[in-house]
Amino acid sequence: MLNKARAGIIEWAAKDILQKFTLFKGVLSALIALQVKGLSKSFGAEEIFSDVSFVLEVGEKAGLVGPNGAGKTTLLRCVTGEETPDAGEVTEALELGYLEQIPQYPPGTTLFEAVLEVFADLISLRGQLRELEQAMGEEPERLERTMQAYAEVTEQYERSGGFSCESMVRRITAGLGFNEADLAREINTFSGGEKTRAGLARLLAREPEILLLDEPTNHLDLEGIEWLEGYLKGYRGSMLLISHDRYFLDQVTGKTLELDHGSLERFSGNYSRYLVLKAEKDAAQAKAYEKQQKEIRTTEEYIDKYRAGIKSKQARGRQSQLDRLERLKAPETSGVIKLKGGGQQVTGSGNIVLEVSELSFGFAGKQLLDQVSFQLQQGEKVSLVGRNGVGKSTLLKLIKGELAPQAGQVRLGSRVQPGYYDQEHAGLDDRNRVIGELTANFAMGETEARDYLGAFLFQGDDVFKPVRDLSGGEKGRLSFLKLFLSRPNFLILDEPTNHLDIVSRGIIEEYLRGFPGTILSVSHDRYFLDKVTGRTLELEQAAIHNYLGNYTYYREHVRARELQELSEPQAKDRPSPAAGAKVQERPKLNKAKTRAQIASLEQNIEVMEARLGELTGLLADPVTYQDEAEAKNLVQEYKLLEEQIPEIYAEWEKLTDLLANS
Repeated sequence: MLNKARAGIIEWAAKDILQKFTLFKGVLSALIALQVKGLSKSFGAEEIFSDVSFVLEVGEKAGLVGPNGAGKTTLLRCVTGEETPDAGEVTEALELGYLEQIPQYPPGTTLFEAVLEVFADLISLRGQLRELEQAMGEEPERLERTMQAYAEVTEQYERSGGFSCESMVRRITAGLGFNEADLAREINTFSGGEKTRAGLARLLAREPEILLLDEPTNHLDLEGIEWLEGYLKGYRGSMLLISHDRYFLDQVTGKTLELDHGSLERFSGNYSRYLVLKAEKDAAQAKAYEKQQKEIRTTEEYIDKYRAGIKSKQARGRQSQLDRLERLKAPETSGVIKLKGGGQQVTGSGNIVLEVSELSFGFAGKQLLDQVSFQLQQGEKVSLVGRNGVGKSTLLKLIKGELAPQAGQVRLGSRVQPGYYDQEHAGLDDRNRVIGELTANFAMGETEARDYLGAFLFQGDDVFKPVRDLSGGEKGRLSFLKLFLSRPNFLILDEPTNHLDIVSRGIIEEYLRGFPGTILSVSHDRYFLDKVTGRTLELEQAAIHNYLGNYTYYREHVRARELQELSEPQAKDRPSPAAGAKVQERPKLNKAKTRAQIASLEQNIEVMEARLGELTGLLADPVTYQDEAEAKNLVQEYKLLEEQIPEIYAEWEKLTDLLANS
């Protein structure tokens, strides 16, 4: 009896444990949005990554980082199915969305139509509603069945966001830098960058439960990047994000996956936290490796000393221990740019390095600069910011002398030796080989040239590559090396971190922070601007506005001013003074107030469209018509909303267009 009782208890306990385990597995799977197990991929004999596994939980936002060429984009393509892995599996528990390659659109398709097309299922439901509405009046004998179908379709349409899809298209395209006129343009006439932004708009508009994004900030100006940053911070789904924008990663992600040397490792926290944890891990790994190597050397010395002596038995025993020892791997380091002499000595210049006086320039009827004046002092590190197309690169070309001012003048100070970094790498000669690009421009032989090129990650036969065959990142490294070797005391930088991996960006930042000369830089890399620059010039409405701090300082002051303008619409602008800078009046449009009006209109549209959906459901319900007076009121309210919503949309379009073109 006792044995039977014990057996019964054991059986009950086993069932209970199994039940709880099954329940736990169900809860766990409900929390997992994406699971990758044992993924491996090679191209020919080259292994890209091996046995990669990770889990993305529901609502989790992770950054995928690693050096250029580590296989980050390939991993994303394996997850989406665009690439077939050699081994492993991918399990998606939720709807997955990936920033697609630029699709082909039928001739005549506008931007608005291209983005709205992602709501094809909702547009189809809308067509069904119209057909059912028509059937209600034409087939009275089937009215009850038709109204029931109408109510079901309406519920599905409303639940899927059918009443707000047009407003969402407008909101997202506006955030990504398109204006109302762009919505009516044929998308096939757009530039590559504009098409990429349109693809991002299509993806965001559909709001998939899992977002996979590969460098989503490419082709966005700072205003667009900040809008996207805010949008993704509030995004309710899961996200896996590749980006070289460290500021963006810090703001959006809460977990970091590092892909390097073919393997993947997970770190808790955003990018800045990852740097701390990785440094601690690397230091511990290096310490453990050195300790083991020391112990191995000591053991080998003992074995060599006593191999044939009276302690030969002990020596053989230690040899056996050494043979069985699991040896730690030497810490692996990715190739990074190694600059010689971070505190580089340059020739001195006069106190005033650059003086821009009453400078004006424009073309094709667009005024880019209107009587702009400012100065740069020796040793200053200054950033130039503003929206895409506002004229930042044009101003740099005027300073360099590639363009002639239409009015005013640009003067370099005494003993100033400028050096220019061009994001288009126009200073490189495609006819040269990499090593020839140095020997043809600097007094050095091949051995010295190879030493410099090796420091900039051009190894072995890479130095004999034709310049025309280099990648964007390789051209960037070669351009920066040539700038470094020319020993300027005034650096003019146009997007210096483009195409560089995160680690190499950090190396360049450290070099520029220690640079004893003067810097003027245009960059969308906010992390770079915060680390390197201490003053910010904003180019807006053909005028320069000065801020005596880095990018974060500039943004804080802009936000504070906008809040003040919102609470005190009539207050006069108080621009920051600058040594030698003529700060012009800001445009009269109150941007903060305009944005608040747009937000209010969007809220009204959302409420009204939701109410329109409710009314549609009520008017489809036969019970509604039992109270004739109430039914009449509902019909009148429905008609009134149908008239008012287009009017509010027109006002919204007017304000967004005004803001976009301000």
